[in-house]
Amino acid sequence: MVTAAEFWAQKRRRARFDTVVFDHPEFDAPFRLVANVFAAVTLGGDSYTPAPMQISPPSQDGDAQPRLTLTFPRAVVGRQFKQQLRLIEAAGSRDPIEVTYAIWLEDTDAPKVTWNLYAADRGGVRFNAEAVQVVAQLDNPMNRFGQPIYDPAVFTGLQST
Repeated sequence: MVTAAEFWAQKRRRARFDTVVFDHPEFDAPFRLVANVFAAVTLGGDSYTPAPMQISPPSQDGDAQPRLTLTFPRAVVGRQFKQQLRLIEAAGSRDPIEVTYAIWLEDTDAPKVTWNLYAADRGGVRFNAEAVQVVAQLDNPMNRFGQPIYDPAVFTGLQST
């Protein structure tokens, strides 16, 4: 039987890359990060910047809404995040920040699993003294409260007789 020390001392058989892409119309370019590697990696033709991070992947069970939680050391990505968030604030944009989480296994042409999520509108990006935390979910805040306004000229069947 393999001991825990032997198990953790062995190298993985397959290369695995966990990537996160933050995108917004006001960003200079998409913000691409790859988890827990030491050098930049090119996956699918795009270059990803290495960053230590803790990932709590979206659950895939039941009817629960997918929710991704990422935590980065503030010293590593804090300045870049603040610069990008200032661009959004300066433009007055209300568009959500798109967060794409992907898992790449061996093949660097296309990810095996991808989640297209949005930064939560309340508490989606949090800063503290040590870390930056991003919470992303499937709920696009731009699609909320999109009910059409009642207009008797448009909804003619609803007029009272």
